[in-house]
Amino acid sequence: MFRHIFIGTFKADVDVATKNRVLADMRAMREKIPDIVDLHADFCTGWVGGENSVAMTVDLATKSAFDVYLNHPYHTEHVAKLGAEFLSGYVAAQFEL
Repeated sequence: MFRHIFIGTFKADVDVATKNRVLADMRAMREKIPDIVDLHADFCTGWVGGENSVAMTVDLATKSAFDVYLNHPYHTEHVAKLGAEFLSGYVAAQFEL
């Protein structure tokens, strides 16, 4: 099992409605991309680390499932484009569970 972690920081001028749309689209990946075992996404609390951010974990059974996720059209043509438009930066990491 592998876990993909994503944390993105919104640009300062992004409004709440757009942030909510980005979050909803991230959550929708669970239904739109095959082989996702589990997915959690929400706004960061800001208690420690970045504020004005969104975080997501995606669990996948195999490396090949991760490759499918990473290259799936919903991810590359929709979610990644939204990120490029509305995020000032991001951090991503993967590890084996």
